[in-house]
Amino acid sequence: MIQITSPEQELYDYFYAFSQSSGYKTYDHLPMQQENAPYPFVIVGDIQVVPTATKTSLNGNVLITIDIWGDKKQRFTVSDMAERFFSAAIGQVLTDDYRFYGRVEDQSKEFTQDQSVPDTVLNRATLILNLNIL
Repeated sequence: MIQITSPEQELYDYFYAFSQSSGYKTYDHLPMQQENAPYPFVIVGDIQVVPTATKTSLNGNVLITIDIWGDKKQRFTVSDMAERFFSAAIGQVLTDDYRFYGRVEDQSKEFTQDQSVPDTVLNRATLILNLNIL
C-alpha cells in the first residue's frame, strides 16, 4: 500500500525539522510547567489548509503558525529566530512529495511581550507562514 502524506503534514514536518536543525528546543505544544522547558523555545503549531483543486492536482495554500518564546532578556534572540523562520518561508520550499512557494507579502510576524504569568515578562514572536502548494 502506498502511503501518502498530506501537504500540510509535510510542511509541518519541514518546519519542525528546520527548527531542530537550527538548534532550537522545539515542541508541538506549549510545554507544561513540569516539562521545565528552557527559554528560548519554538512551538510549531496550528495549520490551516485553503484548498483549490484542478482535475489533475491539489493546489491551494497552507498556513502554519510558529510561536517563539523567550525570557525578558531574550528579545534580540527571539527576533533573530523569527527572522530565520520568516526567511525560510520565502521562495521555493521542497519536501519529499510537494513543492511550495512563499511570497514575502503573504507572511506575517508579530512581536509581543506576554505578562500572563505573574511577575514574569516573556518575549514572544508569532509568525503565520503562508505557502502556496504548487
